[in-house]
Amino acid sequence: MQLTTVGKAIWRGARKAQELEMAGAGDPLVQERLRKLKQVEAFRKHGVSWPEIQELLGISRATYYRWRKRLKEEGLAGLKPRSRRPQRLRRRIYWSSDLLIRVEALRKENPTWGRWPIWLTLRKEGFAVSERTVGRILAHLEARGRVERVAAFLARARRGKGRPRPQRPYAQRKPRGYEARAPGDLVQLDTLTVTLGPGEVVKHFSALDLVTRFSLAQVHTRATANLAAGFLSALVTKAPFPIRAVQVDGGSEFMAEFEEACRSLGIRLFVLPPRSPKLNGHVERMQRTFRDEFYTLPLPRGLVRLQAELDAYLAYYNHRRPHMALGGLAPLEFLAKMQAESVPQSQMPSCATS
Repeated sequence: MQLTTVGKAIWRGARKAQELEMAGAGDPLVQERLRKLKQVEAFRKHGVSWPEIQELLGISRATYYRWRKRLKEEGLAGLKPRSRRPQRLRRRIYWSSDLLIRVEALRKENPTWGRWPIWLTLRKEGFAVSERTVGRILAHLEARGRVERVAAFLARARRGKGRPRPQRPYAQRKPRGYEARAPGDLVQLDTLTVTLGPGEVVKHFSALDLVTRFSLAQVHTRATANLAAGFLSALVTKAPFPIRAVQVDGGSEFMAEFEEACRSLGIRLFVLPPRSPKLNGHVERMQRTFRDEFYTLPLPRGLVRLQAELDAYLAYYNHRRPHMALGGLAPLEFLAKMQAESVPQSQMPSCATS
């Protein structure tokens, strides 16, 4: 019988391939690290600095020398990723059931207590426990849903016990599709705080009709609902058209007496949603005009004299000041034109002045 044997060269080749495979020669990550080592050596020969190498290859100087040392000592196996598990691990300490139950009970009885007051109470009750251990127990209980986190409890309590919204028996949101088509269909009201000088601050009430841009304003030392109701009465008296609806923000000056005044006068009251001053944009823009054109003038001291100057400016604004949105006409000129186009000349009513 003839025996066939495998040559020594074949055995050596197979063993070397097996050793390379075990060393990580076929591992893509090992090959990638080996490639970076060679690139670093090439860069260093050409004088490339380490910050540039790190930016180009994403490998720091310390990492390069660590990999090179492992490659020299262990071969390709040294370039294999190593476990990052700490050599010394913290061992879990199992707390007694009495301690767990007591910490849970204290936290449920006092939902806002942190680890310090609970630890102090436990020490008084005879438990030999550290403050940090109490903190770990609380984290353990919170993670398992056995107690509520303090932040979550406070947020829920604030939502449940927040300040109640004021009752608005008459005010409402402006209906969808409501448009101002005639003078007085919608008048926007707002307040403006103006500092005239050191220690001299006034509250400026503004009203603007959306169709004619007719404007009215008053100044007071405060912005109260009673003063806002008086301003509404002045608007109804001085406006050259009936006021059918007004729109205000959620300020307290437009509640209480002001809301009752709207109801008694039969004027619809629309209140803006929270944080939406853009919906009152016309009167907001009018208040900028007051700032730019009126409050930049030399003004007298005292509310009476200041109101007289403001009335004079309003007369100019409503009668003579050209308005771009009205085709260059003043508000009362535009109103007169509207009335002339809608009513025969012989029946056209005269326009009241502010």
